[in-house]
Amino acid sequence: MPIWPNKSSSKEELLRKCSDELYEWQRANLPKQNLFVLHDGPPYANGTLHLGHALNKILKDIVGRFQVLSGRHLSYIPGWDCHGLPIELKALQSHTESLKGKAMDAAEIRSLARELAEKTITEQMAEFRSWGVMGDWDNHWRTMDKDYEISQLRVFKEMLKRGLLYRRFKPVFWSPSSGTALAEAELEYNEKHVSRAAFVAFPIRPTASPGLGTRLDGISVRAAVWTTTPWTIPANKAIAINAEIEYCVVDTENHGKLLVASGRVGELGKGINEQPKVIIDGILGQNLVGAQYLHPLLREDAQLQPILPGDFVTADSGTGLVHCAPGHGMDDYLLCRKHDIEPFSPVDNDGRFTEDALPGYGLEGMEVLFGGTKKILQILMESKALLALQPRFTHKYPYDWRTKRPVIVRATAQWFADVDVIKDVCVDSLKNVVFVPSSGRSRLTSYVNSRSEWCISRQRAWGVPIPVLYDIDTNEPLLTGESVEHIIGILEEKGTDAWWGSGVPEEAWVPEPIRMTGKRYARGKETMDVWFDSGTSWAILRSRIGQREGKPLADLYLEGSDQHRGWFQSSLLTSVATTTGLSAAKTPFAMVVTHGFCLDEKGKKMSKSLGNTMAPVDVIQPKGKSIGGIDALRLWVASCDYTKDVSIGSTILDGVNENLRKLRVTLRFLLGNLEDWDGKEVDYFDLTKTDKYALAQLYQVNRAIAETYKNMHFNRVIQIIMSYTNTDLSAFYLDVTKDSMYSDPKDSQRRRGIQTVIYHILRNYLSILTPIVPLLTQEVWSHATSFVTKGATGPAQLGWYKPVETWNDENLIEEFKHINAIHSLVKRGIEKARVEQGVKVNLEASAVLVTSEGSKARKLLEKYGEHIIPGTNELPHIFIVSAVSLGEAIPTSPTWKHAERTNLLGDDCTVVVQRALGNKCPRCWVYTSENPDEICDRCENTITSLAKKYCGSLPA
Repeated sequence: MPIWPNKSSSKEELLRKCSDELYEWQRANLPKQNLFVLHDGPPYANGTLHLGHALNKILKDIVGRFQVLSGRHLSYIPGWDCHGLPIELKALQSHTESLKGKAMDAAEIRSLARELAEKTITEQMAEFRSWGVMGDWDNHWRTMDKDYEISQLRVFKEMLKRGLLYRRFKPVFWSPSSGTALAEAELEYNEKHVSRAAFVAFPIRPTASPGLGTRLDGISVRAAVWTTTPWTIPANKAIAINAEIEYCVVDTENHGKLLVASGRVGELGKGINEQPKVIIDGILGQNLVGAQYLHPLLREDAQLQPILPGDFVTADSGTGLVHCAPGHGMDDYLLCRKHDIEPFSPVDNDGRFTEDALPGYGLEGMEVLFGGTKKILQILMESKALLALQPRFTHKYPYDWRTKRPVIVRATAQWFADVDVIKDVCVDSLKNVVFVPSSGRSRLTSYVNSRSEWCISRQRAWGVPIPVLYDIDTNEPLLTGESVEHIIGILEEKGTDAWWGSGVPEEAWVPEPIRMTGKRYARGKETMDVWFDSGTSWAILRSRIGQREGKPLADLYLEGSDQHRGWFQSSLLTSVATTTGLSAAKTPFAMVVTHGFCLDEKGKKMSKSLGNTMAPVDVIQPKGKSIGGIDALRLWVASCDYTKDVSIGSTILDGVNENLRKLRVTLRFLLGNLEDWDGKEVDYFDLTKTDKYALAQLYQVNRAIAETYKNMHFNRVIQIIMSYTNTDLSAFYLDVTKDSMYSDPKDSQRRRGIQTVIYHILRNYLSILTPIVPLLTQEVWSHATSFVTKGATGPAQLGWYKPVETWNDENLIEEFKHINAIHSLVKRGIEKARVEQGVKVNLEASAVLVTSEGSKARKLLEKYGEHIIPGTNELPHIFIVSAVSLGEAIPTSPTWKHAERTNLLGDDCTVVVQRALGNKCPRCWVYTSENPDEICDRCENTITSLAKKYCGSLPA
């Protein structure tokens, strides 16, 4: 086996054997009653794969492979999220030239989007499989498949049946850049958004404000409000105050008399660059309730508007009075709704003012966030309603997470799912879910608790239709269990594209009983939120694997940490919303694991503009280096603490590849030493203490790693493996047994005992490494003899390697702590000899261990000096010197010596390192020959046995 894998077609064969063939083998051979379901959070079918995809898919594959090794029947059916605006826009952009001057209908847009999604899925699937990710690829699911869409519509129907769906004209997050409503899960917040904030004055009508009594008689007072969205002033319907706080009237030099919260006078003064003088104080907020004012940009005879009490108003910011536009804010909407004030939103789908926005002021067609804001501020200034302007107010603001553009809040008629009704059940059901990291529980709980409803409608063509019909005369929606079932029946036969086509007569979509009433209906053109799409993937999973009585459908959901607000949440909501029966699990998952995002080595987000991006292929095929490979990519993933954001770069990958090299070299060494092994194991009780110690280490490493895999701490698995490789094996067992492996007779009990241990070490290695670097372990398997493979086509088919309980000898491990302490002193003496006497190799030295006869220290050392095999002294092998003897006095060395005194089991012990007394054997290089240039007795025996075996007698 080469140190680095050959870049040849053999890789494809290894990949097939350890992935596709292994998945099929486990489906045919592992018991289905011991099922482990790993449900795939669908990647988006919209472009090339990046390192985040590699992190996600390889983590899942490590989990799945460990489950197979543990004897569990794995179900991993990959899936793809195919609908939504990004795919739609990308499909349209790719046909820009051919579409010049042509308006496309929904059916054409859907055809282009489907074509793009299918092409992307084919490319992504090939790359996922090239990383050694095994799964049921032939039966993958896509949210655009008919069976998926029908199962999703049935979830929709079930939620409708339970009264959880409704339509309402209310403010929602609206993305002008996308032309659609957005759910909270589709937002990201820009902490450095810059707005134009304004102080605006609203004239109060004292005669229409009975709560103020005569305190404002004869005084012209205006309410001072502060807003970061001046463009919403045309939609103002009320002013909110807090009934519990105190207000006052101040006199100003440039703006007359203003009403402001007593605690905000100073801030108002800073804003208008004056020092306002309080002339009326002690006005309780409750006395302002019912007062009325005139919109500053409407005529004097316009309808007066109310001042209302609102708990959301505080004296911590602004002026303590809040301008309310119920068509552009949720708090405003809820407050005005209590007082029967309808929302007003004179803004269109593109985020531009309509003709209803302050007619006569020329606002129509202006973008509200840009030119519209500028125009409103100009109008306010000309009307002397603008008290002050903050041209650059930096604050947190919602953005469309796809287009990275700011959104607005705008009242439109949308379809909603009522989350408020089910949120308590959702949160309660999470008590039985395991989260890794544990903070995921509070994160998901927080997201669910913060929602009261879910806007599920989108104004796009590429998606699953909301199966609603609208009365042509009244625009009233028809959405009942009967009408939805009727529509599903047609879509089941024709496919969802039929909803946008002309192949089905309009009246055919209407159920017969309703058709007979004579009312005419038209199909709605809204689609479902893509989170509703992917959030109902548990339904297609249930159709594939069946219901698991009393258990969640999936044992594991594993995705990026952003999915607490996305897929985890939408899956939970739709599952709880449709679950019936006391024995049914409400959550679709038993365990939720989240990982972070990929950063460069300096902890910065990867960006093309910064030039710090890296793709999976850069890890697999690094330029100018004979390293890398699929196993390097997988080993990097396993080495990361995925519960946080993870870093990658050339320095990090150098460390990964060095670990991979060490593993390959070690496995290559193990294979080489088993090449002539006949498969006959030496009985444990006939092994040397060194061999038993190696098995004790193996036992503890195996158990520790098994537990660490179960806890999903894969980076800790790598740490244990590399420590075991470098310390327990390379620096000890494989080093101290080389002499016997190369020099002892082939069939000697000691050599065969070492091979027995090496066989178990190799089997353990293949078991603990297979989930992470399956190509490497499959390659080792292809080079191993039948005595190792036992007829299996790969290491996974033999299951998780389980060491014998007898090997877990704690007393032996404790003894070796003392032996290793003595070994350290021997090495120290040899290092001094290298410097002072020019010693080049350890075998030039011998050691004398000076202890008192009958002491605990002497008894321990004697156990290693003469073992069960007659004539065997283990200490020279352990210390890698030519001889070790026990004595009661420090010897007088004819040449040189180095002595170190220590305490061993409470007794004095002196470790003396001196020149070996014998001559160097030219065959084994151990200084035990009687005469120079003659082989030692051991090598003589080895050669004699070989001669007898192959020649019948010694050569003449």
